[in-house]
Amino acid sequence: MRIVICDDERRICAILAEKVGKLCPNAEIITYTSGKELLETDELPDILILDIKMPGIDGMEVAKLLRDRDWRKILIFITGEEGQVFNSFDLRAFHFLVKPVADEKLEEVLRSAIKELERMKYLPDRNKKYIDIQSGTAHIRINLLELIYAEVYNRKTIIHTKTKDIEYYGQLSALERIVGKEFYRIHRSYLVNMKYIERYDKANLILVNGDTVPIARRGYEGFLKAYMEYSRTALNLWVD
Repeated sequence: MRIVICDDERRICAILAEKVGKLCPNAEIITYTSGKELLETDELPDILILDIKMPGIDGMEVAKLLRDRDWRKILIFITGEEGQVFNSFDLRAFHFLVKPVADEKLEEVLRSAIKELERMKYLPDRNKKYIDIQSGTAHIRINLLELIYAEVYNRKTIIHTKTKDIEYYGQLSALERIVGKEFYRIHRSYLVNMKYIERYDKANLILVNGDTVPIARRGYEGFLKAYMEYSRTALNLWVD
């Protein structure tokens, strides 16, 4: 088990590392003093204890970037301002520790986090959910976690992933039946992965790749209901 502590104050990093090491003697404890340093490593944590208020890239942005990279493990924020708690709902934080962190509270949260980590081992692995399509003469397997949205254009379906766009002949309704509840048919020509919605209003969705997708006329209420249900389901996967 790898536990990472990220706080711009070296003294706090050292204190927390010592306490966590005593509570979890078999864990690998790694400390970082900046969000940039953490994001540059390829060794992602099982449990991340992350300060919110840091110079440069703050903890909220670090957490968002990690979640965008499909890091799905335990996130524990530490903060000196309790009001920050309400700004991080979408980041699926497991818990919050308020500075100065009491030993009893640290132990309680860590023990709960370890239990949750163990439980997560037995959850279905959504990373293994794929679709297979034929584009021209090529047979392509697409991981649904990489699929941002699909659209119909000029009698073809175009799949937009994190790394590329793929065109093929196929019906959007057929794709809709395969992909599951994480996706929503926002318009007759667009099927969107709700995970990648950056923001929205009554007319459009803005996705994480910067693309804008229109909401069908009179379709906003249906979308809002589906998105709220998706958000509740996603939160239940992360918070005990």
